[in-house]
Amino acid sequence: MAHPIKHAMAATLLALGGAAQAEMLPGSEWEPTKMQAQPFESARDVFIRFEQDGRYFGNGGCNSIRGRFVTNGDAILLGPAAATMMACPEEIMQQEFGFLQTLDSVRQFDRSGTELTLSDAAARVVMRLRQRDWD
Repeated sequence: MAHPIKHAMAATLLALGGAAQAEMLPGSEWEPTKMQAQPFESARDVFIRFEQDGRYFGNGGCNSIRGRFVTNGDAILLGPAAATMMACPEEIMQQEFGFLQTLDSVRQFDRSGTELTLSDAAARVVMRLRQRDWD
């Protein structure tokens, strides 16, 4: 299904070009520490990695995910995630669904060192992550 609002936002972000904050995200890998203000704990490897070419990939706890993203300043738009179709225990599947749904709501980011805060269109913090690939 097409996402006309996401496509329009992506076109706008691409037309505006990048900024210093946006340049801080590509090439980094993150694991969630809080989601919807609740501590995030998982027995599985949950992460998202932002690549230099505007693609992201990761794991929701059961399935591998991938998609595209665009940034401009502190604005970010993650395109719909394509995911493998593995089946896992219900608790893991629910956690993964929540992770993907939260990523879908993200419109802003703030990176401070090894901490990443993701917010929705109303500037509500929806996820906090820590960098896992830093030296």
